[in-house]
Amino acid sequence: MILEVFADGLTKKDISKNSYHSSRAIIKDEDQVLLLYSKKLDYYMLPGGRIEKNESPEDCVVREVKEETGLDVIIENPTVLIKEYYEDSTWNSHFFLCKIKDSQQAQQNLTEEEHYLDIEIKWMPYLDALNLLDSHDSSFSKAYNIMQREFLALSNSL
Repeated sequence: MILEVFADGLTKKDISKNSYHSSRAIIKDEDQVLLLYSKKLDYYMLPGGRIEKNESPEDCVVREVKEETGLDVIIENPTVLIKEYYEDSTWNSHFFLCKIKDSQQAQQNLTEEEHYLDIEIKWMPYLDALNLLDSHDSSFSKAYNIMQREFLALSNSL
């Protein structure tokens, strides 16, 4: 499934050529889903990040989950591709339903940016996660867009 989201007032003819690609994981364990919370900027997101050069979306999501959570995951299936169009950039986010491979959690291996964000792992019931992503109010200017993207992915994946 492909979902396209346009910033207010934009159309396909306004699409920026600055294109970015990322992969994100939807990790479910029984009735709980995993979200990351940025204590620095006060917003929630699913684990994941930018796809590196010569890296597949699948390899990226496994790597990013390991770095951000310390968990090893197995991809069960791809779920949705969300294309976001803004004046200055286009984002293509691949989402994958993943399961935990081994309950042993290694130490997080956060990037400098992730350390800045002061990321915390949060497990919560699926409906609580949806509600939080849809209604959490943050003063960070990009929080709404990020959380709405994650809401769309989560609600169209499980």
